[in-house]
Amino acid sequence: MAVDLTERVQEIAKARDVSESEVLEQALERGVETLWQDLVLSRYLNDEIPREEAVELAGVDRVKRAEREAEAVEEDVRWGLNA
Repeated sequence: MAVDLTERVQEIAKARDVSESEVLEQALERGVETLWQDLVLSRYLNDEIPREEAVELAGVDRVKRAEREAEAVEEDVRWGLNA
């Protein structure tokens, strides 16, 4: 059974006992925050901003995770080139 977006919003609002508009506001805030962090981390990994600024804007845990993920991709690429 597929649940459309409107039904999901209504169900969340009901479960949390808040208005649908509050659910949408929270969703927008979370989405924008995620997009912002993605932008900051992308700029850091592309050497467009220093690490310190990325940590300040996105948090040290997210920066460390992005560094680990980037290193894993680089290792996979090196492995693929040498296979």
